[in-house]
Amino acid sequence: MRLRTLSVSAVLCLLALSVAALCVVNVAAADWPQWRGPERNGVSKETGLLKQWPAGGPKLLWQVNDLGDGFSTPVVVGNRIYMMSNRGLDNEYVQAISTVDGKPIWTTRVGKVGNPDQNPSYPKARSTPTIDGDLLYALGSDGDLACLETKTGKIRWTKNLRTEFGGQPGEWAYAESPLVDGDVVVITPGGPQATLAALNKKTGAVIWKSLVPGGDPAGYASAIVVNAAGRKQYVQLISKGLMGVDA
Repeated sequence: MRLRTLSVSAVLCLLALSVAALCVVNVAAADWPQWRGPERNGVSKETGLLKQWPAGGPKLLWQVNDLGDGFSTPVVVGNRIYMMSNRGLDNEYVQAISTVDGKPIWTTRVGKVGNPDQNPSYPKARSTPTIDGDLLYALGSDGDLACLETKTGKIRWTKNLRTEFGGQPGEWAYAESPLVDGDVVVITPGGPQATLAALNKKTGAVIWKSLVPGGDPAGYASAIVVNAAGRKQYVQLISKGLMGVDA
């Protein structure tokens, strides 16, 4: 099967078209603060959208090229767009740009690109940032988890899933988008020490670690919150199957 992806600039071009459509019907767009939207279910609650594009298509408001490489999807909060990208293999970063004109606001390096010798070879930034209030959580493909200030891009704290949890990603490195739930941020190191872990979102301190027997590597999915069997669970797909952990 041939893998096909949109470039970051192409994604932003489409995003600009969508914003243009919203402007036509004069509605305010809701925030899209994390992977697959506010509730991680791919559902938008926007109303009053156009039934069809206007003749000739929606007006292009702006377009930005050369934002770097990667497979990250953009998130939108207020008047900013956030995403992860990389330039080469030593510079993987989070960036914020304006929704008004696409101009850069800040860029912060979080680490290097993980598993550069993967086969087939697609070494690039992968994760989608998660916005929670005035903080942003991003996981680099080499396992660098960073908490940043959304206003300035300043790093509050960092953890590396490989060194601090003995983490083991799959062949194509880490691709998870961090889950923020209440006071915790949930990540999936994988490997023999911690399949899933919960950290204090303000300090990065470890709250708990959960190990699935066998110590499976991490997969390429992102955890979700599920209420089932009378309790709240974090459900995640890892390399060899589906897991649910008592939150």
